[in-house]
Amino acid sequence: MIRGFVKFSLNIGILFVLFCGLGLISPLQAYDVIPVAHGGELFGTIKFRGVPPSNEIFRETKTPEFCGSTVQAETFIVNPENNGIKNVVILIENIERGKKPIISTLVVENRHCHFVPHVQFGMVGNSFEIRNSDPVLHNTHLHLEDVTLLNVAMPPKGRNVKKNILQKGIVKINCDAHKFMQGWVLISENPYSAVTDQEGNFAISDIPPGNYKVKVWHEGIPVQEKEITVTSDKKTNLSIELAIK
Repeated sequence: MIRGFVKFSLNIGILFVLFCGLGLISPLQAYDVIPVAHGGELFGTIKFRGVPPSNEIFRETKTPEFCGSTVQAETFIVNPENNGIKNVVILIENIERGKKPIISTLVVENRHCHFVPHVQFGMVGNSFEIRNSDPVLHNTHLHLEDVTLLNVAMPPKGRNVKKNILQKGIVKINCDAHKFMQGWVLISENPYSAVTDQEGNFAISDIPPGNYKVKVWHEGIPVQEKEITVTSDKKTNLSIELAIK
């Protein structure tokens, strides 16, 4: 019995190492929570350069009585007053020690045939909570690259579904029943991320002083990387323009 258990454990260990080598499983990275008494702040406004493209319009045939006969995508939401672009994620990389994470559960809500919020960020160790607030059947499909993390039918007034987050990356959300429904969650190994608001503004506080690489992500625009220096008790401005190349 003991010999069989040892053999089973050894096989599981070999599979885990193999999957890690293939990139299918990302080992959890330690993040230490420490007091950040004199941290800096990164802030700015992300704008779209030029005229933003029109969002795709989908024709809905399955539940038009609730979703509407046509549904517009939410890819480019640009403020006409300042060209600030919503739903851009700013992510500071390689911070292993810092402030306490505030978010523990990321809510993905099916609301009026959209995923709400459309874009959000989280951290390894958080969990997803999937909800359906609509009176129609939805299907919530979470996938990281080509790997399905969760694929579950969400009937009206059904039970919420929870799933732990074990690896970092860009999680895409789809509804297989309504192809136009789409959402995104960027998972990092630290809590130093932000999503731009309706005017393209963002702010990340309590950053340990140092030099960092920042990723600027938007679903319809190539990723940009910036180098920044954060100083104690000071604000660093990162205001840039994004364009489709």
